[in-house]
Amino acid sequence: MTERLIPWAQATIEDAEAFDFAVPAVAIREAAAHAIGLQYAHERAALENDATQVPRVRVLALLSSALQMLEQLHLPKAPYGPNMQMGDGRTAIPADWQGESVAVLERLGQRATHPAIRARLLDVAWFLERKRVQGGHGAAVAYLAIAQGLRDGTLVNAMDAEFPGAQALTMRDALRRGLQICMQLRPNEPELTAITTFVLEVADYFEATEQRDGLLAMLTLAYDFELGNSEACATRLEKLAEGWTERDPHVQSDTFVLAANAWRQAKSVEGNERCLMQASSILAAHAEAIAHALHASHWLQQAIDLLRGLRSLKAKERKRDLRIELIRKQEAIDDEMGQFEEPIDLSDIIEATAAEAEGLSLFDGLFLLADLAHSPDPDELAEDARRLIAQNPLSAMLDVQQHDSDGHVRFRASGALPGQALPDALEHRISQTESLNRSLIVEGRIKVVIQNLSMHYPIVEDDLLLLCRESPFVPTDLTRTYAKGLTAFLHGNMAVALSVLTPLLEASLIYVLKGHGVDVVRHDQEAGTQEDMSITQLFDTLRDTLRDTLNTIFGQAIVDDIDRVFLARSGPGLRHAVAHGTMNDGTPYSADARYACWLMFRLALLPLFGRYAELRAIVDQRLRRHGVGS
Repeated sequence: MTERLIPWAQATIEDAEAFDFAVPAVAIREAAAHAIGLQYAHERAALENDATQVPRVRVLALLSSALQMLEQLHLPKAPYGPNMQMGDGRTAIPADWQGESVAVLERLGQRATHPAIRARLLDVAWFLERKRVQGGHGAAVAYLAIAQGLRDGTLVNAMDAEFPGAQALTMRDALRRGLQICMQLRPNEPELTAITTFVLEVADYFEATEQRDGLLAMLTLAYDFELGNSEACATRLEKLAEGWTERDPHVQSDTFVLAANAWRQAKSVEGNERCLMQASSILAAHAEAIAHALHASHWLQQAIDLLRGLRSLKAKERKRDLRIELIRKQEAIDDEMGQFEEPIDLSDIIEATAAEAEGLSLFDGLFLLADLAHSPDPDELAEDARRLIAQNPLSAMLDVQQHDSDGHVRFRASGALPGQALPDALEHRISQTESLNRSLIVEGRIKVVIQNLSMHYPIVEDDLLLLCRESPFVPTDLTRTYAKGLTAFLHGNMAVALSVLTPLLEASLIYVLKGHGVDVVRHDQEAGTQEDMSITQLFDTLRDTLRDTLNTIFGQAIVDDIDRVFLARSGPGLRHAVAHGTMNDGTPYSADARYACWLMFRLALLPLFGRYAELRAIVDQRLRRHGVGS
């Protein structure tokens, strides 16, 4: 983008000095920058066509865009990103402000009295130009002021009202960014001392008043930034985890894992192992309580993963027992094939979003997105292809060749004689029909819902991580990578989404097949080596020996859809394009690529549809909230 095309970077120093910095009444007590930015965006829209308000509109464009940038606090060297990307367009990122624009950001930050506005503007100005050291110090002080306001009740995050304990997590996020800035300032005093003192004092208060969410939030900061005594932090975390039995198992097990990490930080091998064993036991107990063998085996695998690297005899015996139980669960999966096709009635949600997704929670919105379309029935596709060939006999008689970007023939289909439709001719017709259908689904449904969700929720990676950890489609050691790819998809960052998610399809298929006790190992007798099949080998083999198994697990419609989108030469061939670097800059933003990423999103959520009500009661309270240790 050039400066001429960036409306939020047009304000001048004169505009900043003359700006009447009145905070919208509804945002005076608001602690979330995103919510305040939305109010400024409304004001800007109301004044857009008023020629007398051009300077104010320029500043409002800056404020609304800067305040609504997506927080990426897990990436301290890139703390803000675009809230949404679509094709060549996107919302604001810090790099949009250059030269005088940075000085405008800093001046507006200095003039702002609201701590959330002051913190964001000074933060971005300092992030862009580190020579603005006073801006960095000012941002750290403002983040501490946000946390103090949340503690005292003078500030609130309106979106936290429906989530018990969420206010403490908003406080934690403000303190986290303040600490990140302090760690990069030289010198970092006195702000670092002030924030450290506040964190430890508030931790004591939350502990005394038995506010466990708040205590966990502060202890997480104490661990991440090594504030105070490591052994004391580990002891308090372990005690917190032991008493935290009423929450979902991941919260308790994650707290034990954090305690284990704190014990390791305190150089206690015994404490580290004790807490990891506890965390594993919680996940294993939850697996035992789950009626579905597929879901239970997924949780058991997570319990086993926590014990990797532990060398004590007790830990090794526990791993052995869990592996035996995992095998037993996997054998029972055969009786419940087809879990990925379990239906769910989303009629109420669909009715609620007939006009737009107003009032939907993020959890409902994500499941609605996953259920926007279904993979087409193979028999119906074949019948439609035969009908099209019969209706257009002359064009159907012509041979067809499809070429790649270098002009090489990628797919060839012979012409179909009247009354005759050869398999390759049918495949070509189906490919054409499906390409059109994917475009309609992407443009008419997927984009609409994603844009609506992005308007209402600043979706972060940990929101998707919660669902990925529950999904039997997601390998237990790839949940964070999956969440990263799905988050990029929801933000419209398709180059990242396609590049991350496409290779993960192979890992997920292997993971699910292994969970069903299917042998997917390829033996090289000559070399004496063993390795899992690649996805192309897997699908070639499926045509003879394993196709029925995969069709039973996922349904033939889904398996064929995967083949057409990712593998078939008659289709977009996305797996080959990603794996071999043959895609161009436009490929990730095509309808086929967006559909492919959506299909991965759908497959990750499909096995959770049968547990929709159960998960809604648990996960809905944690979505939009960062996980333990984030």
